[in-house]
Amino acid sequence: MFYGACDVVLSPSRASDERLGELGIPNERIRRWDRGVDLNRFDPAHRDVDLLPGEVNVLYAGRLSKEKGVDLLADAFLAARRSDPRLHLVLAGGGPEEDLLRARLGEYATFLGWLTGTDLARAYASADVFLFASSTETFGQVVLESQASGLPVVAVDRGGPASLIEHGETGLLAPPEVNALADAVLAVTSTPLLGERIGRGALAAVRGRSWEAALDRLAAAYRIALSARGDQTLARDVA
Repeated sequence: MFYGACDVVLSPSRASDERLGELGIPNERIRRWDRGVDLNRFDPAHRDVDLLPGEVNVLYAGRLSKEKGVDLLADAFLAARRSDPRLHLVLAGGGPEEDLLRARLGEYATFLGWLTGTDLARAYASADVFLFASSTETFGQVVLESQASGLPVVAVDRGGPASLIEHGETGLLAPPEVNALADAVLAVTSTPLLGERIGRGALAAVRGRSWEAALDRLAAAYRIALSARGDQTLARDVA
């Protein structure tokens, strides 16, 4: 097994730690390396109140595919919208489920296609809540990008996002169920002060997750691996 031959195995989340343990990797050989986020690009300062079409905009960014939980996302959004008709779903991305989602969501959704750079940063900062329904993520980069944009995140309590969100402080976690996710979205959209508080908490928490900090953690893992092989000279040279 590839992992078994490694002195150090880098894992992006607690969920990945557990999976590696199931594969027989000892805990002492597992080290955390979660990715960073560009704190200069993703920033609340990019907010443009006229950018997105809805009165209250629920954003999703990523591939529109079944493994990303887009069916659950659509179900949860529509359930929330039945209670709050102000809600509008904005999807930044593309994929094999796009046509079905367009037919299903109709006028309640806007499809932006794939966005990059400043366009993506503006979309994050201009939305009111980010909804993420995937249970298959080992990390969840879009969660970090949302948090860096000061956007309150609602995500399933599975996989990588569960490691990135402190429930009630830096986002809201819910079981991968329609009503649970819908209720979490409504908690944010019906109580602006809650959304603002969570957005501030997320922004504060993500400040320690710059790419510079992430690369420092990666270098530390290399030093551990080299030391395990007895090459102290190379271990000291890893910066």
